[in-house]
Amino acid sequence: MDRSQQLLFVVLGTALLFMGQAISDDALFGYKEDPEDNPYRLNANNRTPVYIPGRCGHNEILYPGDQTDDWVCDCRPAHVYHPASGGCFALFTQAYCAPGEFVEIPLGEKLPRCSKNSCPDKQIQFRDKCVTLNRNNEGTCPTVQHIRHVVGVNETTLQLDCLSYGTIDLKRPQKQRVDAMEDHDEMAMPNLTKINDAVLANMEGHLFFLTATRCALGSAAQMNGTCSN
Repeated sequence: MDRSQQLLFVVLGTALLFMGQAISDDALFGYKEDPEDNPYRLNANNRTPVYIPGRCGHNEILYPGDQTDDWVCDCRPAHVYHPASGGCFALFTQAYCAPGEFVEIPLGEKLPRCSKNSCPDKQIQFRDKCVTLNRNNEGTCPTVQHIRHVVGVNETTLQLDCLSYGTIDLKRPQKQRVDAMEDHDEMAMPNLTKINDAVLANMEGHLFFLTATRCALGSAAQMNGTCSN
């Protein structure tokens, strides 16, 4: 091998090394720019649980199913399914229970049950006093950065807690007409508005539940045994 050939191999080797480093750098920075790293952007397939008026029953939202284009109606967060009526009911309300009772999922348990309510109608006991859900209840909950927290159901623990936001009323009329589900599947998702830490809305009036999971405790999927675990 003469000197010119040796020089050519050195140049080619250096070029390949530089290209490999460039690819590694691009891959690294590409990962950092992944939209899924941003909790306020939907995933690439628009598979975030969503409420679209008229698509499901009362207190239900759409959850991604097992197939790419499959969507399933199930209870919204902090609500439980009642097999006898086929409806979804808010935790810590009378729901489908007898007068003087409320529905709950006690800590450590998996199924909802009706418990005796020692408080007047439409109130519930919290911190040794009777309170009204989604209200501050005269300072029972703190005021943080000028926001008065309210008594509500923590969607993670399914227990009463002081929250910075109350339950969103899904029955309120939406500002704009809602198009077909197929339009939602193809929708680019700009102009999302933050409703609270768990819910976003778009211009069409769809509500996206960022922390909702289909097989949550008390859901129809969980109670009907259709979940994998």
